[in-house]
Amino acid sequence: LLLLMLPLLSAAGLLFASGAKSAAAVGRAPIARSASMAGAGVRSAAISQLSRARRLEPFRTIRRNRRSVISVCAEEEHKEEQAGHQTGKAAREPSEKELRIMQYQKDAPKLSFAEEAKSIITYGNGYGVISTVSGDGYPGGAVVMYAPDENGLPVFSFSTMSTHTQDLLKNSKAAITITTEDFKGAADARVNLVGDIEKIDDDAEKSKLKELFMKKHPNAFWVSFGDFLMFRMTELKTIRFVGGFARAATISAGDYLKSNADPVMAFADKISGHMNEDHQDATKIIIQAEMGLECETAEIKSVDRLGMTVFVTAKQADGTISTPFKLRVGFPEEAPDRVAVRNMLKRMTNEAAAAVSQTS
Repeated sequence: LLLLMLPLLSAAGLLFASGAKSAAAVGRAPIARSASMAGAGVRSAAISQLSRARRLEPFRTIRRNRRSVISVCAEEEHKEEQAGHQTGKAAREPSEKELRIMQYQKDAPKLSFAEEAKSIITYGNGYGVISTVSGDGYPGGAVVMYAPDENGLPVFSFSTMSTHTQDLLKNSKAAITITTEDFKGAADARVNLVGDIEKIDDDAEKSKLKELFMKKHPNAFWVSFGDFLMFRMTELKTIRFVGGFARAATISAGDYLKSNADPVMAFADKISGHMNEDHQDATKIIIQAEMGLECETAEIKSVDRLGMTVFVTAKQADGTISTPFKLRVGFPEEAPDRVAVRNMLKRMTNEAAAAVSQTS
């Protein structure tokens, strides 16, 4: 019996000792707890501040990158165009180098908004997003195929089963958004045509439009099916154009219809592809000679008869590489065809190389 009671007695002794210690500590508990809480509060605040700083550091880095020579110039690139987006003020006065780039961007020849919009629609891949008015009054969207007519207005072949077809038969008010063929994001151009899209019933006109549609989409054999109808934009109300950051405008129907698609943009992708793959150093040295900016990368995004648009990166004062930004590089004079563009790029490269070698 005694052996059985020993563990119980031992446990009781431990509890008594623990209780005594607890009682002795009661008087000190408020002071110790206050000191502990104060220390924990300081440590918590310090840890919180350090954690917040670590979380914000990537954003501060991005902000530093974006407030580079390029971003200051990009913000001012089309400031003179009142229809463009407002990009805000730079946080500091621009340097002499930045002022040189900004002035070049302001003076560089560019296509008119109407010309650029019509070129995108004429030379695009033939796909866009149509918006129609549904029976309940809400807009409906669909990806559709189109072909541009001689005025740069879209022609369509729609199935009678499609909801957008049914919408248009009841309400011709619609819009279509068309992007550049290599559209990747907000820096790339897009066009929104707003107007009336109506079904064509005249047999002669339908035959002509089917031929036009097949020219843009050679594999669209269904245009001859009995349950496919021909539509076209019969009246253009307005055009909303966005050419990228700080380049936007509302184009009147009259200005758009009077404009012509740029002839060089028909084959510009081949020129830019060749230059980017084999002659990126030539693009860099042209920019250096024209604007005094040494680029890390220089990728041509588009070419037209007046010049080219290039996405570049540059090393910044802190040694980091900037995020890509867009620069316009103008030709000394118009280059209206493939041969003229090729000769122009050769000339500009040779002249740039000579100019840079003299200053280095």
